[in-house]
Amino acid sequence: MDTPVDLTSGPLPAVSSRALNTFTIVEFSASSAISMAAFIYGLALVYVQPRVWHSPIVRIVIVAQLINSLRFVFRLIAIFTDIDADFGCRVLIFLNNVFSILPVNLCIYCVVYLQMVIIHKVSPQKRWPRIVILSLGTAVSVIPTSWFLFWPAHRVNAKSFCHLPRVMDHKNYHFLIATVLIWSYLPGFIGMFSILCIAMHIIRTRRNTRQVMQESNAAYGPSRGMGRPARDSVLHRTIVNIIWFPIVPIISLWFNAVLISVIYYKRRTYMWLEYINVVFLGLQSIFLAAALAVNPIARSAAAEYWHKRQQQKYALLETEAARTISSFGPPPVHSRGMVGESEIECDL
Repeated sequence: MDTPVDLTSGPLPAVSSRALNTFTIVEFSASSAISMAAFIYGLALVYVQPRVWHSPIVRIVIVAQLINSLRFVFRLIAIFTDIDADFGCRVLIFLNNVFSILPVNLCIYCVVYLQMVIIHKVSPQKRWPRIVILSLGTAVSVIPTSWFLFWPAHRVNAKSFCHLPRVMDHKNYHFLIATVLIWSYLPGFIGMFSILCIAMHIIRTRRNTRQVMQESNAAYGPSRGMGRPARDSVLHRTIVNIIWFPIVPIISLWFNAVLISVIYYKRRTYMWLEYINVVFLGLQSIFLAAALAVNPIARSAAAEYWHKRQQQKYALLETEAARTISSFGPPPVHSRGMVGESEIECDL
């Protein structure tokens, strides 16, 4: 049994219903609004603190907010679009998959770039490592799913890509594995591997630093300027700043890939799993916004701007207070000269 192509529940066509579409519209509208608000917040930071834009990671995170917002807008449009042409459905599926995976790969770019800078000592001033990593991330977002544009529909046992099997057979499932499922799992694994490498590097270098300090203290006596480093403080701050990047693909794409596999092996659909899938896809906006909010450069720029605004506010209040005092004129003059406040009160 075939069903019209529907993109409301993930990177792949999924089972649809009126209630699910309504729930999806509400969820994706909120997710798109969150990503757009984070994008505007990032642009505001760049406007008030232009140095923020000099950070490659901040630039990528801000751009990812826009792509993620457009991704949900695109899916909302797809809900209300009735396309019968096979090529139109192919383009719809292709763009949907690209808009779903590209923000995820941009997040993984940030983690891999940090790994190269921290562990492999790649200079942040060099552009070619960033260009290579960004090109690879874009390529794996576009090239695999581009097979939807020209792969014959009969090769997946379908009349057209506008009408896909409700329960997939082995041809359709293997085609999805090669074009989408592998590339949905890959970013999460790469991100977790990079974080593990960074964490191990921090732990190893911390132990080496502690050993050198202990030997120095034993040979030359304790030094007040070289106390024991705070326990796990560097590791904690680093993980908090970058853990959001691999969480994005794990939360937003892995469950969708599992759902497709469950439908294939169980030979039936589960509507309650579709609702959970929509919720997980919507959470991507929250994690992307969190990645921008906890970024040290963006957070420092926001704090600096807020502190400057507070100083300006206090300076303005002091100026107004001085003007108010001066508007009353000099204190009254008594026959004995200037009169203090206590004497004025006595006269009153």
